[in-house]
Amino acid sequence: MRVIHLPTSTGGNAWGLSQGERRIGLNSRVLSVDNNYLNYPADELINVPTSKGLPGKARRLFILLRTFLRIRNRYDVFHFNFGSSLLDFPNYGMYAWDLPFYPSNAKLFVTYNGCDARQKYPTMRRTPIAACHNPSCYAGMCNSGKLDQIRRKKIARFAKYADHIFAVNPDLLWFLPPEKSSFLPYTVASWFEESERSPLSTRKKLRIVHAPTNRAAKGSNIILSSLRRIEKSFPNDIEIVLVEGKPHSEALAIYREADLVIDQILVGWYGGLAVEVMRMGKPVAVYIREEDLHFIPADMRKDLNDAFIRIQPNTIEGVLTQFIMDRKSLREKAENAYEYVHRWHDPIKVALQVKEYYEGKSKR
Repeated sequence: MRVIHLPTSTGGNAWGLSQGERRIGLNSRVLSVDNNYLNYPADELINVPTSKGLPGKARRLFILLRTFLRIRNRYDVFHFNFGSSLLDFPNYGMYAWDLPFYPSNAKLFVTYNGCDARQKYPTMRRTPIAACHNPSCYAGMCNSGKLDQIRRKKIARFAKYADHIFAVNPDLLWFLPPEKSSFLPYTVASWFEESERSPLSTRKKLRIVHAPTNRAAKGSNIILSSLRRIEKSFPNDIEIVLVEGKPHSEALAIYREADLVIDQILVGWYGGLAVEVMRMGKPVAVYIREEDLHFIPADMRKDLNDAFIRIQPNTIEGVLTQFIMDRKSLREKAENAYEYVHRWHDPIKVALQVKEYYEGKSKR
């Protein structure tokens, strides 16, 4: 079976899943047109102009159209990422334009990763804790409501043509068609089996790491304010390290030296970062929204409390203080996190689940 993941590298999830698929015998590749400072791997990187002028736009369209014509007959499965296809121009009303033009015997899938499906105002109405309540999130790009409309149109387009839709964040399933959508665990991999487990340090100061890749979305200001107050109470007991604007490889090196990693406090689920550091044997503090958990497997729900240090905006200080004072409990969380990530995020296990959908065998 020939599989291609495209067109983005968002979160490194496509690469992780592709690596798992290769391990179970699929001919799987990743094509990306959106390389960024994180430098997630891809088998093929398509360089397209980013200029806004007409020549740049025409050149971009030409390159993408040529890529589509080159690959459309070469694969059995086209697995799109971040709710986007190769020929996708929403600003011009062209939503995943290429979907109906793949061969009739090819199968189409799409994975939604976050704000490609999440919608601001429905989220605000549903829950009091969400990044959507912050008008500065992603520079306010969702405030007008136009992006919510575009997301709904693109979701409807994929619902029409895709064989199945995956979501790596459970809250996204509030917005996706229930008859053909399901939750799928992250599959980030710097190859999973070969990643070294880093022991927790025995140094006196607890090294707490946070990566504010988007401060408004992750609630980084809330997290950092809480950490500064904790630092005043325990000036000789904690060290705060921020990972910001660094390539993925450099960030991983810093995470290996962490004693505790804080993911986010608003989104309601953990990200690919958490999966990577849990694989290193690091405990993770994160806000997980309880009302979204009916979308994930029952056994996974049972494992969450043991695996994560669960925090909310108003509980960060109290919860983290307990673990600063009780290193034994922190080590237990680290051990549980390591077991959890192997149970639920092993790329081979996730690839086997996805293969069932590729082959049309899954009954959801």
